[in-house]
Amino acid sequence: MKYEMSDENAVIGRSAHDLEKYKDKGTAYFGKVVMSSGEKPLLGRKILIDVARPHLILICGKRGAGKSYAMAVFIEEFARLSPEIRNRVSAIVIDTVGIFWSLKVPDRNNPTELEKWDLKADKTDARVLVPKGMLDFYKKKGLPVDGAFTLRVSELETPEWMNLFGVNWKEPEGTLISRIVENVREKMGTLYGIDELISACRNDSEADKNVRDAVVGRVENAKTWGIFEREGTKIREFARPGAITIIDVSSYRQAVGMEGTRDIIVGMLGKRLFEERMLYRKEEEVSLMKGIGRESELPIIWMFIDEAHMFMPKDEESFALSVLLEWIRVGRQPGLSLVLATQRPNKLHPDAISQCDLFISGRMTARPDIEAVSQLRPSYLHQDFDKYYQEMPRAKGYALILDDESEKLWLVKVRPRFSWDAGTTANAFR
Repeated sequence: MKYEMSDENAVIGRSAHDLEKYKDKGTAYFGKVVMSSGEKPLLGRKILIDVARPHLILICGKRGAGKSYAMAVFIEEFARLSPEIRNRVSAIVIDTVGIFWSLKVPDRNNPTELEKWDLKADKTDARVLVPKGMLDFYKKKGLPVDGAFTLRVSELETPEWMNLFGVNWKEPEGTLISRIVENVREKMGTLYGIDELISACRNDSEADKNVRDAVVGRVENAKTWGIFEREGTKIREFARPGAITIIDVSSYRQAVGMEGTRDIIVGMLGKRLFEERMLYRKEEEVSLMKGIGRESELPIIWMFIDEAHMFMPKDEESFALSVLLEWIRVGRQPGLSLVLATQRPNKLHPDAISQCDLFISGRMTARPDIEAVSQLRPSYLHQDFDKYYQEMPRAKGYALILDDESEKLWLVKVRPRFSWDAGTTANAFR
């Protein structure tokens, strides 16, 4: 990786046509090019990443390598886009660890480092939404929360309920769930809640009492999670134009009996956004044909997913997996972007790796993970990835960026965050 000195910003992920037409408009300031070797290398021009068109971006790196940090830098940039670009996009962050709320707080730890980059500490305008059943808990702990969200019960199909409860079609519980969902939907249409499902289950005359009791117990347990309601949060609340919305699902991380809840949240949200964007994309083209401009009520969507291997596993099926694979395969046309972060690329579905057009990676040392991303190696790379990882500085904050558009590999120092980093490693010091 040898770069020529230049004062011009390097825009990656952008076609030559767009680069000539739009220059660096609609880009995110991600870092600076590393110009020399060693642990304190010389830094060159700025690296700007296109965010005006859809992308599939994969962020990898071993534990502590700065994956979530890099994702946060991206998110900060969405709040600082010019108004005409920002109001055409919406960023949705799936927070599995509960760390992205700190985007709302200015950084106080690295003023000197920020000054070196001609930056200042600043908060990021973001909304934090938590499941309705956990809202009081968050407020009692004094954590910054802007509101709650729920899922509409009637939007869950039979396979989603089975996925949620860990049963299948061959089991009597699965058969009963299928029957009560169909019966309630036939009688009430799309406006029903958990109580109607419980009542239908108790009144079912075909299933054995033990089976009814087992399903009733599961549905009643799901009611206590505080995430399912008759009405549910409207999709436009998640995808407001110009907004950054953090969906905090960390409270369901290790809860017994709730292992499938995060998968359902991501799957349902992804499914609804896909369907809505497909419709609005047609509206945008009609407006464009009439000379009105490419406008619609639902903006193009950027979804950020931390610990993506949990939602897109390599060796098992899940509801979120099928939805996100649809985003990967046809999401470019309706305007759907994914930013996936994982420390276990060898556990990630191979389509998420092979189809990414921007690959960002901190240092990796585990052979299975290096082998997993090695399938990305295009003809323009001069050596294997493990060689590049060996050449990287050991310090946190450096990343390799493989850009399919420019067919280049960049070694970059990620810029410091404006906002507080809640993802740092815990320690015993005061």
